[in-house]
Amino acid sequence: MPRIDAKRLTDFTAALFEANDIPAPVARQVAQSLVLANLKGHDSHGVIRILEYVDWVKRGWVNPNGKLSILREQPCILVLDGDFGFGQVVARDAMNLGIPKARREGVCVLSLRRSGHLGRVGEFMEMAAEAGLVAFSFTNTHGAGVLVAPHGGFERRLSANPLGGGTPMPGHAPMVMDISTSTIAEGKIKVARSKGESLAPGLFVNGRGEPSTSPEEYYSQPPGALLPMGGHKGFALSLFCEVMAGALTGAGCSKPGVDRVGNGFMVFLLDPKAFSGSEFFDNELGHLAGWVKSSRTRPGVEGILLPGEPESQAHDKRLQSGIQIDQNTWDRIGAIAKRCQVPVPRSEEHTSELQSLAYLVCRL
Repeated sequence: MPRIDAKRLTDFTAALFEANDIPAPVARQVAQSLVLANLKGHDSHGVIRILEYVDWVKRGWVNPNGKLSILREQPCILVLDGDFGFGQVVARDAMNLGIPKARREGVCVLSLRRSGHLGRVGEFMEMAAEAGLVAFSFTNTHGAGVLVAPHGGFERRLSANPLGGGTPMPGHAPMVMDISTSTIAEGKIKVARSKGESLAPGLFVNGRGEPSTSPEEYYSQPPGALLPMGGHKGFALSLFCEVMAGALTGAGCSKPGVDRVGNGFMVFLLDPKAFSGSEFFDNELGHLAGWVKSSRTRPGVEGILLPGEPESQAHDKRLQSGIQIDQNTWDRIGAIAKRCQVPVPRSEEHTSELQSLAYLVCRL
């Protein structure tokens, strides 16, 4: 599989977006967010999304010039419209409005409708945590993107509907949660399909309602469906994502007949100083982290990791070694680049081989 340096991959992705009529600042931000998702170990929300995003711009589903606007503002409330701009841009702009409001008022309830695909929601939770705030978010797909069966059913009725959370942690990197309310994000099925791999049992059913591990069966006709995580528990959480991110934001809930994929996004931003106080908050979370990590581990487990720590470890490793992309995905991205006459970066392995060959030639 090709392995690409993060900076080179970001520059390439930005150039590819610019060649598809996406303004340079937008192209750069989206590229940075996608590559950050790869660095954090979430390849399902990384550069594999280039394929969709270029298509969505052509379809008019994403407005590359979309701007965030304020529909209503109260001391602790922001109701925003994203104009179907790229989610990585309009949601970042939204957080940059909500964070200072929460620090000033103690709390901000941020409501965003008509956002393009947000990508990795954890990125926005990290923004809040790094600003010293606690964040909790609900996301839906604006009525489209229906992928998940209700508990007990096998026809698609809901989206993956992720929950996000972030908090500063004294003495640690921020604790960050970014989880779909389905057993798996659809992007992970796309990655497995692209690699020609099977998936673990129990994640989805085929179009006949039978358990399956084949990504091809998920995309066959009739289509398969993801299952809610934890059965009825994930199902309930998903429905409340529809309540919070769909009905309350004005984005709309999952329903038939909606094709344009977007995101509704509801975020609660809380300043610990306005509640228990910073000293108590920091002490309690410090003790909580130590208490949780002190547990004896099961065989084969090296240590307890808090939410966000696996991503931090993946980030450090991939920043040094480069980002691996499966050959099928890289070939499809390369085909888009060829049409746009954007040079495709060489794989790090290939570059290393050339450097080694050059060294040997010089020694002869």
